[in-house]
Amino acid sequence: MSVGIVIPIKNEPIELVCSGVTYLDKVLRDLYRDIFLYIISDDDETYVDELRKSLRGLELRLPVTVVRRGGSGGRVAALNYALYNVVKEDLMLVLDVDARPSREFFEELLSCSLCNDVCVGHWVGYWTTSTRIAKALALSTDLVATALYRGRQSLGLLLFPLGSGTLFKTGVLKAIGGWEYGTLQDDVIIGMKLHGAGYSVSYSSKAIVRVLVPSSYRAFRIQQLKWAYGALESLKYSFKYLNKKAGFLKSLEARLYTLQYLPAMSTLIASTIIPVLAITFSTDVSLTSMFIVGIVPTLYVVSILKALKREYGSIIRILKTLGTTSAIGLVVAPVVAKGVFLGALGKKLKAPVTPKGFEDRENYREYLEEYLVAILSAILGSISLFKGLYIASTLGLLPLAALAYTFLRATKVSSS
Repeated sequence: MSVGIVIPIKNEPIELVCSGVTYLDKVLRDLYRDIFLYIISDDDETYVDELRKSLRGLELRLPVTVVRRGGSGGRVAALNYALYNVVKEDLMLVLDVDARPSREFFEELLSCSLCNDVCVGHWVGYWTTSTRIAKALALSTDLVATALYRGRQSLGLLLFPLGSGTLFKTGVLKAIGGWEYGTLQDDVIIGMKLHGAGYSVSYSSKAIVRVLVPSSYRAFRIQQLKWAYGALESLKYSFKYLNKKAGFLKSLEARLYTLQYLPAMSTLIASTIIPVLAITFSTDVSLTSMFIVGIVPTLYVVSILKALKREYGSIIRILKTLGTTSAIGLVVAPVVAKGVFLGALGKKLKAPVTPKGFEDRENYREYLEEYLVAILSAILGSISLFKGLYIASTLGLLPLAALAYTFLRATKVSSS
């Protein structure tokens, strides 16, 4: 079957686009003859002309077409434009410009497509700047992909396409009306449309696609704001598309899946509400309750160590990476809360494009929510300490400690 690869772009560095095309040309050389690459650009004519000129100088064997779409609607509109006006092939593969799929990725998904309507690859993170944030997010990307896809598939739960690294049957996409216009979490929502219409989505752990993870906290917070907003957006659309064909219990679990960002907000609550309650009632948090609450995170960490030890080796290295993940997760909690709140209210989210490459750098003036929460919780923690409420004090001081570590250590280039 023929394959049309679609890469939607806007404001991407031309050198990044050329690098991605060159990589695909090398990987796909002599692999499969009926593969075509379509770059759907929402940029102006000057940019598109410059991109076409740069691509002509690469001496590519892979057929590449650059299409300037124009108009509003963002990524979703670009994908639908490609579906209805550009792609004529049997299969449509969606990739981000920074995605780096392996040769096995194409072989595995092409094989998967013989028996399934939609096939999803396995994400593995890579970075352009070696910061502790980048290394932590690369590890968590691999871990989350394993848990949310390999684990869910083994349990017979509903799987959702990835925004980058998913192979669709073109006719199936057209049958469900393509992507939902005006949405941010397009991958989960189109998955709901697929399951609601009775189509199958499968996952292959051997179909490895390397995806670029943020190297800066700024890029990470923008990404998390969008994902948190999109999760609540997806919940709303689940009531529109999930039906009897998807199954009641599976649909219920899928809706719970969209609430995955709510537990992240518990850290924000713990560092503010608990010290307030402790100060108000002059009663510290009991060690017994802390022990009970800590059982689940401890079991979680142990399971991660068992899962990752063989691949990543040193337990110390894994624990350091998990520590970085926990710190940046605590710092970004107020931003996640903002995304969840706006998503629940249905307010329009205004967020910049997640920066990549040389644009992926810090801007410490943007982090107002993080500073306010760290200061507030630190004040509460200090009052708790003065009153001898030591556990409440520790909880209150954690956001400030996490923020200090994130900005003084995790954002810096690391050689280890």
